[in-house]
Amino acid sequence: MCDACFGPLGRPDALRSPFLQMINADTSRPEDDIAGMTQRLNPPGETPNVGVPVELASAMCIGEQRDWVRAFLRARPISRRSALRGAAGALAGLGLVSAAACGGPSGAPPTGPATGGAVQLTGRRLSFGADARTEMAIAAELTGKPTGTILVDLGTGTDYGRTLEAEVRHLVSMVPQEDGSIRSADQFFVHGLANQLSPGQRYHYRFRLPDGTTTADAVFSTAPEASARVPFTFTAFGDQGVNTDPTDHQLGFSDNYYKPDDTRRTQTPANTMVGLITKRNPAFHLLAGDICYADPSGTGEPIRNDAPKDADNGFNNFDPTTWTTYFATIETSASTTPWMFATGNHDMEAIYDDNKAPGGATHGYGGHAARLDLPKSGPSNCPSVYSFRYGNVGLLSLDANDLSTEIRTNAGYSNGSQTAWVRQTLSTLRADPTIDFIVAFFHHCAYATSKSHASDFGVRNAWAPLFEEFTVDLVVQGHNHQYERTNPIKAGRSAAQAPDGSTVRPETDGTTYICVGSGGRPRYSWQPNVTDRYRGFAGPDSGTHVVSFINAADGSKQPETIDWSQARYLDYAFLQVDVVPAPAGGESKMTVRAISDTGQEIDAVTLLRRTRGTVAKPTAADGWYQRPSGLSVPA
Repeated sequence: MCDACFGPLGRPDALRSPFLQMINADTSRPEDDIAGMTQRLNPPGETPNVGVPVELASAMCIGEQRDWVRAFLRARPISRRSALRGAAGALAGLGLVSAAACGGPSGAPPTGPATGGAVQLTGRRLSFGADARTEMAIAAELTGKPTGTILVDLGTGTDYGRTLEAEVRHLVSMVPQEDGSIRSADQFFVHGLANQLSPGQRYHYRFRLPDGTTTADAVFSTAPEASARVPFTFTAFGDQGVNTDPTDHQLGFSDNYYKPDDTRRTQTPANTMVGLITKRNPAFHLLAGDICYADPSGTGEPIRNDAPKDADNGFNNFDPTTWTTYFATIETSASTTPWMFATGNHDMEAIYDDNKAPGGATHGYGGHAARLDLPKSGPSNCPSVYSFRYGNVGLLSLDANDLSTEIRTNAGYSNGSQTAWVRQTLSTLRADPTIDFIVAFFHHCAYATSKSHASDFGVRNAWAPLFEEFTVDLVVQGHNHQYERTNPIKAGRSAAQAPDGSTVRPETDGTTYICVGSGGRPRYSWQPNVTDRYRGFAGPDSGTHVVSFINAADGSKQPETIDWSQARYLDYAFLQVDVVPAPAGGESKMTVRAISDTGQEIDAVTLLRRTRGTVAKPTAADGWYQRPSGLSVPA
């Protein structure tokens, strides 16, 4: 119950007693018993709606509505749809096995008995902690509530030697339906934070369940010390999604809304991209927002499911079981490679913020607190904003939802603290002589052309000047479902020409922006008379000067003629970034390659930076907050 809710004269029983009597006395049909519920708490037209019959909801606050729904569902087990019970039955279809069947290291038999009704584990995944050299977050999803403690065995060999007790985060998703009913899903996410690790060290790990069964052995490596100056590779894309329908089919809509031409080379583009990443075994993978598309509309509006894909009348559809499918899809890579997520517009899930309307939602990231582990190094009020370093590269995950002039649901939520933190963080990185390159990744594009989203004024206006001031070398973006690389940009224009195979010096030439929202979702299209432009393309070439548009401050789409669109590929692709540090006084090299869904390199540019050179002097900034360690969730 909500302790803030009182009836007339401040007596709680005036409002609460009929409600409590109703759910305690007879839970067979609580919607029929409205005796005593005549006192309106909410003015007409302003009743929060999370699925309670309107006659009751008018006299309840959000907390009481949630209590009512829980009591209603407890009394009707057949109406309560547990997403992961459905997921457990679909493990074979997803190509998964139970923990009991996984076996020990190198295919050895399980270490404990297998029971038919045992809780199973799926979707193993890694992410760096606040210090990529010494911390690794290890996570997975359970198919039900565990009966005991979940452990993580960890060590430099398959004898392990260290055991961590994992945390289980229980996420209850009560999803309102168009017909007034509620569909509920229980999900259990298990998380272990391994710390005090050695830099540049290879570790083995496995999960151990309460019945003694274990998952197969998996391996990860921590980041090296900056002084090691060792080469490494990382990968990146955005806008991935899933290619199989959610396991519980809560909605009736499908995320498989591809056009025939989208899947001419593979029926499962999102899965194919994971396979290509897995083969390269990068040091880490960046995802520039729009992760799994559990909310297919992407506007962050209140949830009220109504098939097909797009809900009507200012509501979004939402299916939490899409996350189960997603984590199973990426496990082949994410179980051994840290996946570092930024948030996009499809990651705003209003259901976890009391289902509030735009303008009142607090990010819509509440569900991520149960699912994801992100370094806790950003502003305290921005849960998906963080920085980390790997070797000689400093990286920033930013939340462009805070600045977008196109999709304004979360615009301004940080009250400027994020941009202040960006300035301070860039200043600190550029003052560090062991950092050669800086990479920022986020969702909405500062610079991109497209028929769909193109560029966002809010993002460009706030961050492009900072990227130029502190010589950010590479910016990775998503949102537009395509690959596009700019020339290096200064003051909004090309500062140098950088065709395929070029070498760029960011200190003098400017920042390179790449849109790689080509990670698996249905493809977009270019503006009229704009063509592809990449290695091996034999068609007409519309050049680097094209007409596009920018989502302006007033919400309109303003045409702009640009000169910086160097490479374009309207199909699935990811970035492979090869970093080769140089000794003091030499030149470090970062080669950025675009790899298509056929595995072919279609574009490349090399960024050079002289090490131990002149760096920007740090500047003070108010309003930013940095924690020394830990994960961004739970708060």
